[in-house]
Amino acid sequence: MTPRLPAILLMLTLATPALAGNVQAPATQPSHAPLLDAYRHLDPGSWIIMQATLRSGDTPTQIRRKVTILARDGVQRAVEEAKWSGDAFMPTGPARALAPADRRTFDELRLKPHAVEPDQVVTVGPKRYVCSVKTYRFEEAGRTTLLTLFRDASGGTKLPPRTISINNREIPLPADALQADFAVEGPKVSTRGQRRIAAVASPLRIKGQTCNCLVEATRVQGTSNDKPLEVVVEEWFCHDLPGERLRTVTAMTSGGTRVQSETTVLDFHIAHPAGSAPAASPAGVFAAPTSRD
Repeated sequence: MTPRLPAILLMLTLATPALAGNVQAPATQPSHAPLLDAYRHLDPGSWIIMQATLRSGDTPTQIRRKVTILARDGVQRAVEEAKWSGDAFMPTGPARALAPADRRTFDELRLKPHAVEPDQVVTVGPKRYVCSVKTYRFEEAGRTTLLTLFRDASGGTKLPPRTISINNREIPLPADALQADFAVEGPKVSTRGQRRIAAVASPLRIKGQTCNCLVEATRVQGTSNDKPLEVVVEEWFCHDLPGERLRTVTAMTSGGTRVQSETTVLDFHIAHPAGSAPAASPAGVFAAPTSRD
């Protein structure tokens, strides 16, 4: 949840810095007043309670927060952030306007591949998948990033909605992307990374329900600002909370400094527009049902 972590954690989850802005902002977003591009799958009335723990040295810092999606006059959506204080959540400031919910899929963005390679076999758990392999090139401010996606060629895989940070924006990954490689080159930065599936249906208990989550692990190595950099991030995704991370565990070593963090969703509510029904999770091994006590 990149936009919602404490500031020091931003560099942990934005481990692929400044991919180019190939994806245009929605046409309704005014250029003179940039809106927060976040919580794309959440409608007004939805909320999330999360707890973040930051460890730097021997002293952990713990923060409990709540984000609520609101409807505001003249603005489609807004987000109110609150921090636990004493025995209640207290707003940290006025609600911030959100950009119109851009729920386009990766394919709907119509990005043009920079290179196409022969199909390769990707192993996830006990299964082997024949995958198409395409590389996308992004350029911004002197930086060049190559993103290679390995997608199930059968089209039968339907992973939960999740994103990757590109040019400080969350870009949707294809539902059938089984792994990703990336490389960033630019002034004072040179990194390589891999994003792999660690588990396809890992149970995670959240307020009386068990969410069966896709778990992905990302490892980044290289240099940043002339210092050696290593980042390891594990992320939990589920159809029940689309587009959001239910848990994020991060460890970063930069130079001689090591920082660890963990952010976990404690509770959430998904509101649906009047007259609409909750979307059913796709069938298949990557969409195990959620159970409630």
